Amino acid sequence: MTFQPKRHAVFPLVALATGLAGQAQAAVLRLSPPPGAVDAIFERYDSPSTPGCSVAVIEDGKVLFQKSYGMADVALAVERRDDTVHWLPYSETRVFVALAVAMLARDGKLGLDDAVRKHVPELPAYASAVTVRQLLHHTSGLADYGVLDPAFNSMETPVSEDEFFRVLHRWGKLGFPPGQGQMYSNTDYGLLKILVERKTGGSLHDYLHATLLEPLGMTHTRIGASQAGAYPGHALFSEAGTGGWGRVLGYRRSPTGGISVTTNLQDIVRWDAALRNPALGLADLLRSLEAGAPPQATDAGQASFSFGVFRRQHRGIPLVAFHGVGEYTYLVQVAGTALSVATLCNFYPGMESFGPDVARLYVGPSAPATTTPDPQASPSTDAAPMPGPPVKLATDELRAYAGEYRNARGNFRATISVAGDTLRITPQGSEPMPALTPIGDGQFTSEFDGATYVLSFKPGESDLVMSAWDITNNTSGGEDLFRWTPATWATETQVAAYAGTYEGEDIDVVLYVRVDGSRVYVASRGAAEEIIEPKSETDAFQGPSIYTTRFERDQAGRVVSLVLDATRVKGMRYRLRSPSD
Repeated sequence: MTFQPKRHAVFPLVALATGLAGQAQAAVLRLSPPPGAVDAIFERYDSPSTPGCSVAVIEDGKVLFQKSYGMADVALAVERRDDTVHWLPYSETRVFVALAVAMLARDGKLGLDDAVRKHVPELPAYASAVTVRQLLHHTSGLADYGVLDPAFNSMETPVSEDEFFRVLHRWGKLGFPPGQGQMYSNTDYGLLKILVERKTGGSLHDYLHATLLEPLGMTHTRIGASQAGAYPGHALFSEAGTGGWGRVLGYRRSPTGGISVTTNLQDIVRWDAALRNPALGLADLLRSLEAGAPPQATDAGQASFSFGVFRRQHRGIPLVAFHGVGEYTYLVQVAGTALSVATLCNFYPGMESFGPDVARLYVGPSAPATTTPDPQASPSTDAAPMPGPPVKLATDELRAYAGEYRNARGNFRATISVAGDTLRITPQGSEPMPALTPIGDGQFTSEFDGATYVLSFKPGESDLVMSAWDITNNTSGGEDLFRWTPATWATETQVAAYAGTYEGEDIDVVLYVRVDGSRVYVASRGAAEEIIEPKSETDAFQGPSIYTTRFERDQAGRVVSLVLDATRVKGMRYRLRSPSD
């Protein structure tokens, strides 16, 4: 999926608590939403020109509110209905894989602390210490097999089990010792799917259909179904482009492909009832998987992700939220109550907030939240800064904070500019966000979506760093943003030596680097040529795609290799095979 600015486009990009430590508890007050309040949340998608949403509010097993908005198919003018079926994106559905593993463990078919190679002997020997539990929590250290190939699109490219294991064998190393770090990796859940199928003798869908979906009456839910499947009432997923909304036709057909799910609102309502039924024990099974997970990091840029169940606060109410790393939140349960909200949309933008915002219409905080400390969690150095009164800054003082800011990966950009006696943030491709009011000492406040944020500007290694804190919910406001300064070292003379063909050391990939003046381009098999942008460090670039590129030189100053790094794998070295003239 292409990047879509989220509800908290600048402030809380990844500020979610997983509940792996103490669950924040807050007394809640039952509310009656005013007429039209739910409709207002979905208003911008209640149109014949947009994809749509279906929402249900459930309490004590009864549906209090249910409605659909917008279109199942804009091109064919098909309206969305409550029984419309569509695909759930990728990691959002990993909870089903986790439950399959938990059920097998409950039935004595495997142990969560078993070595994975006990059940999947094709796993390379360097991963012999990796356990099933570590796969669940992304603490295995296994590199993401899709990220090892810059030309590989794991959303679309077919990959057999044989090729999956060949990629892992050739890579030959872990990113860290098992259990001593955390790194999101599709390899982990690819292996879990394979493990389930080895232990059951059938597909992941066959096992879950027989043991879970059919008994629960979830007749419209299919594990492993794709966008290409022809199912009654199936709506294709959509994303916004420069020419309007378009269909997303890509889907996984790989070892992780069986994790993709199609479902509808009625089945998610049944799923919620099953999770809340103590006689079935599903919630207890999921909670049993939380044992041994790393404590939630306080830095939003290091927020953990395991099997798609998160416990967090939303505007003062405690939630159990079901979503993936992309924050497509299809179910929220208000902790300590019988209230749930199921939301399905055949698009991404807004899905991180629709369900929580609807829940907030029905319940509100009646007492300050307190947090149950986790004795295993590391002490946090973060504290909620309390904003002082507004101060007046001269225009020149405000200009000192202006410029283009980027996150560490360079895939999110925003411009900070002076607007009267305040600053204003404009994310790339989006409308300006609410004004930042100065309160002194490099700090500003902003009101956004019912919460107050304190934004702090501090000197970094090369320039200013902007951090945000949500003081309403006492949580981090998202990734730090760094003021970007154009590199001056990347002259034509400096970059000329990069041109050539580079061959992967531990990866069966060839990269082609072309230089045009001071511009540097990288291409690969199946990947279009892409310009890479100089960073402040000499010989370092942002790109291609999710990677950073660093060219290496020998003692004589000759370029000999390049190294690609990404958040899911680091140190992919390519040797210069043949320079280009």
